[in-house]
Amino acid sequence: MSRRSAPFVAPDYIDNPTSKEGKKHAKVLLSTLQDDIAQFRDEQFPPDILRQVRDMPIYEGNLAEVQAYQQRWQPLLERAMAFYPAANLPPDYLPLPASLEIPQFIYHVQRLHLTKTRAKESKSFGSVGALIDKCGDYSAEETARMSAVFDNDDEARLVAHREFIDLRAYVFCRDSKGEMMEPERVRFYRTGLIVHALPDFKVVDSRQTPRKRRNDAYNNPIADNGVWKIYRKK
Repeated sequence: MSRRSAPFVAPDYIDNPTSKEGKKHAKVLLSTLQDDIAQFRDEQFPPDILRQVRDMPIYEGNLAEVQAYQQRWQPLLERAMAFYPAANLPPDYLPLPASLEIPQFIYHVQRLHLTKTRAKESKSFGSVGALIDKCGDYSAEETARMSAVFDNDDEARLVAHREFIDLRAYVFCRDSKGEMMEPERVRFYRTGLIVHALPDFKVVDSRQTPRKRRNDAYNNPIADNGVWKIYRKK
């Protein structure tokens, strides 16, 4: 199912990677990698040897085509793995961060199920100032209600929720025995998705009927600026 991304680790080839200077050097190198990825992506994405799926940034091809396209990305993938060594490895198989915008490659794909899901972004805050800085302005009355939460409890937190429509693909693959595996839920819109399509590859498009989000534990916001709804954290 959907997963968080692999954690950042300063590469071993950096002198004193855990020191302040070492971490600063690592961030400079990561920024350089991101610039190189952006330039390469401008030249190589969308792929010229694969076929687009619907109107999505999803491209399918046979095994040789997908392997050939992945080979173009391999030097950048290897550089990225130096910063995110846990990526795509057991036991968690965490993906590279979407912020890198490296396409995701998945092999032995039998079926794609495209969905839209009602979801929410959540942020937690320990002060009204930090909340307003990230979420925008609120009325004087709402700001007073938020301030009162902290006035009455030094350990209180406010949580902000922003609803949005989340686009996902459920990817159904076959294992080495040809048996269908449990689907993997992939967020792909920022990175792009490259799939090795098996014979009789099928796409199920359910984007016209967004799935319902699970019931929210938070109700009756103490503030709402039309984008972010604010609640006292439970």
